[in-house]
Amino acid sequence: MYQKFLLIAVFLQTALFCTAQTHKPSADAIRKNIEEIQATFSGKPETFDLLIEKGKQGLLLSKEENYTDRYFFSQAVGSGFYYKQHFDSASSYFEKAYVNALKGKKVEFSTKPLGNLVLIYHYMGMQPKADMAAKDLKQILEATDTLKNKSDIYYNLGLYNQQQKSYYNIALDFFLKSAALHKSKVDTTSITKVKTDYAVKLMMVAEIYLQLKQPDKALEYLEEARPYLGMSIPVDITAYGKFVRSYVMLKNKPQAQKYYDLLHQTIGRAPGNWSEAVSSSLQLSELALESKDYATAKQYIEKADAQAKKDNKEILTHAVLVSYGNYFMALNDYSNALKYYKIAEPVSIKYNKEEYTAILKSMTEASIMTNNITDALNSFKKYNIVSDSLTAQKVSSNIAEMEAVFQNKNKQQQIKSQHLQLENAGRQRFWLIIGLSLVILSAVLLFVIYRNKKRAADILNKKNGELNRLNDELNAANRTKAKLFSIISHDLRSPINQVYQFLKLQQLNPDALDENQKAALSIKIQNATGSLLETMEDLLLWSKTQMNTFDAKMQLVNIGTVVADCQRLLQLNSDAKRIEYKTGISGELTIQTDTNYLQTIIRNLLQNAIKAAPEDSMIYLETGNLNGKTQLLIKNQGAAFTQQQYEQLIAQEQSAASLSGLGLRLVDELSQKIHANVSFHYDGAYTSTCLEFK
Repeated sequence: MYQKFLLIAVFLQTALFCTAQTHKPSADAIRKNIEEIQATFSGKPETFDLLIEKGKQGLLLSKEENYTDRYFFSQAVGSGFYYKQHFDSASSYFEKAYVNALKGKKVEFSTKPLGNLVLIYHYMGMQPKADMAAKDLKQILEATDTLKNKSDIYYNLGLYNQQQKSYYNIALDFFLKSAALHKSKVDTTSITKVKTDYAVKLMMVAEIYLQLKQPDKALEYLEEARPYLGMSIPVDITAYGKFVRSYVMLKNKPQAQKYYDLLHQTIGRAPGNWSEAVSSSLQLSELALESKDYATAKQYIEKADAQAKKDNKEILTHAVLVSYGNYFMALNDYSNALKYYKIAEPVSIKYNKEEYTAILKSMTEASIMTNNITDALNSFKKYNIVSDSLTAQKVSSNIAEMEAVFQNKNKQQQIKSQHLQLENAGRQRFWLIIGLSLVILSAVLLFVIYRNKKRAADILNKKNGELNRLNDELNAANRTKAKLFSIISHDLRSPINQVYQFLKLQQLNPDALDENQKAALSIKIQNATGSLLETMEDLLLWSKTQMNTFDAKMQLVNIGTVVADCQRLLQLNSDAKRIEYKTGISGELTIQTDTNYLQTIIRNLLQNAIKAAPEDSMIYLETGNLNGKTQLLIKNQGAAFTQQQYEQLIAQEQSAASLSGLGLRLVDELSQKIHANVSFHYDGAYTSTCLEFK
């Protein structure tokens, strides 16, 4: 009886095991399931968990020696954890995917987890490992000509150079290459993820232009991405957020509001911790503050504050605090402004030095307005230290980026040269072996060698021609850099010198001024240094965009705004001689020109007028229209300066040991580039400088 029951139990257990085996999915079935999830990926949170679950099932079913399957399933699990922002787990599985790709000698497969690791190591604060992963990824790209996923490699290298190195020109080049290669896939597929990936790459090009403060260019690429919206909620939210930023930069409130509404409608369909929900509200609050619509600005800040408290992320709550500070500064409520700035200050130090300098500047101003001189001095000292550090960092970054560009081009040239040498050596070796083996074909061999040598010579001549062209481009770039450095040094020398003279006066003769005069002088110095810093930042950013070609970028510019900026920069110079301005410039007068070129021209002309004008005199600034041409007139008393003297100075060769006349030479060259004409006239009492726009 006992044996009978034992046989029945064994039979039932075997039947259950076989049934379980029958319903257990295979590795191939799981792989297809994951591929379907990836092809229709919409960014919904449940798909992240599904990738992790299916990938782990596949790893349990795949054999250790099946490197292809183990790579695929490890990559799927890593992707799921990456989307959930669990970077420790994601890095572990991406590392496994990379190792299995190498073991299976799948070079192209290895680039995908390697690209993911470049970003994840950075987020985890492991920058040396991120740099090494990026280096390995770039070496694979340069060494392998048959890669089919170059678009994704370019994209990952673009993110690395943008987010981790701040090399925006290099990042822009990689993103453009990535989008161009991806375009051919989009035109021939119905797979949603392929289309949304293309939109993401276009949006990264737009992001670079936003960081370079070129919203018009950013909108061009956002419009190109528009046909692929509506397929993925995260992609839509990202796109609408960038539309809002672009139109806020352009001061286009209706369009900014339109995309703000679309953004929040989309978030409403998928509630979550979307940073764009906070940042978009803060951007519209800035726009409202600029138009002095304080009630609307406060509404947007409060909306951002409520969302930031839900998300509970330090960087978002910090941004809200800064906006509150700016709001109360606009209302001249300096005590409340200081309260919010002080709360925001520790986080600013960690995340954004540029914003931190702005906060310190505002804290200094607020402390002065509340008569707290001690706090004002402390804030101003911090501001000087951080500002100097930031300027040095920007200069260092620019130099490092230029060096990286040069090294990249040089390396590419070396690789091409090595390939050419190897090809030529292989051909010659082949034909020499044939010649030694087949003496009867010596005549034919000589002809072939001659032909190959001629071909090599043609290639060499072609390469020499390319090298000459590159040298010409390098020389042109060097001339452009020299011109930019001349402009920066000349335009900033006089304002810096005037600030120095005032500070020196306070140091050497502190008792010459009473407390009121000292306070007034400090405010003047503060305003002048603030204007000087803004001009320096504008010149540095402009020089970065002009580094390769010194070309004008024409746009609609308000003359009155440019003249006012130049007056603020040179205010200490005019105050030193007690010179006043009488301005007759229409606030609505605009022209088509290059803003930076026009600012450089007006700064130099105004500097010359201040130098020539006697103390306690007046400088007249006015605009006019002659024969349909807009004119800007600057009139000052003092020593005569005529058109003949101007033409003689321009015709002279500049001395290498002196900067004499450099300002007017810059005026002459830049005015030609923006199609303007500069002339001088002396009527016996006033020297009139006329800038006429053609």
